Amino acid sequence: MADAAVDPEFPLRKIASATSSDLSGLRPALVENVLTQALPLPDIMFGGSVLVLVIMTHAFGIRFITRTFAERSSALLQEHGSMWRVDLLFMAMVMVLLALHLAEVMVWSAALVFGDIVDTWSSAAYFAANCYTALGEPLSLPRSWRIVAPVIGMSGIFAFAWTASVLVNFVARYDALRAGVLAPACPVRARATLDGNIDDHT
Repeated sequence: MADAAVDPEFPLRKIASATSSDLSGLRPALVENVLTQALPLPDIMFGGSVLVLVIMTHAFGIRFITRTFAERSSALLQEHGSMWRVDLLFMAMVMVLLALHLAEVMVWSAALVFGDIVDTWSSAAYFAANCYTALGEPLSLPRSWRIVAPVIGMSGIFAFAWTASVLVNFVARYDALRAGVLAPACPVRARATLDGNIDDHT
């Protein structure tokens, strides 16, 4: 039986070939995993798009509410309306602001449901409301959507800060309107206060 020719480098070449094949198969997955962890584009783009929609909704809503309150305030001052009508107007504007925030929570809920991130509307609304009010993340989203919760929180912070500034303006107008109703003989000062607030915030 003839001695078989033995290539001493054959085992090394086989190991190198197997190692190269394994690494080539792992490399795309590794790169994709690193990029996904460093820059989660899907949830950033999704969350950013809905955040812009929510802020635009809040902007239009605030503009409408502020204009309505200013017009009704001026009408009450001209008509020398009663005190209960002034109080009712202020309470109505606060309730409309609350409804605006609830509508924005529903926008996030719809985005979560139609984006197949959360299964049910009740879970989506509960999740969106908790994140929107910065209470925390009540449910665990899939890892690929983990940035959505902080984005919802940021939209809530923006919206509540904007609403707080509007409420400060509303209180000033409300006080001026009450002063005008209580002292109908001096409506000019109340009118000046209302006009100044309107110019500053509308």
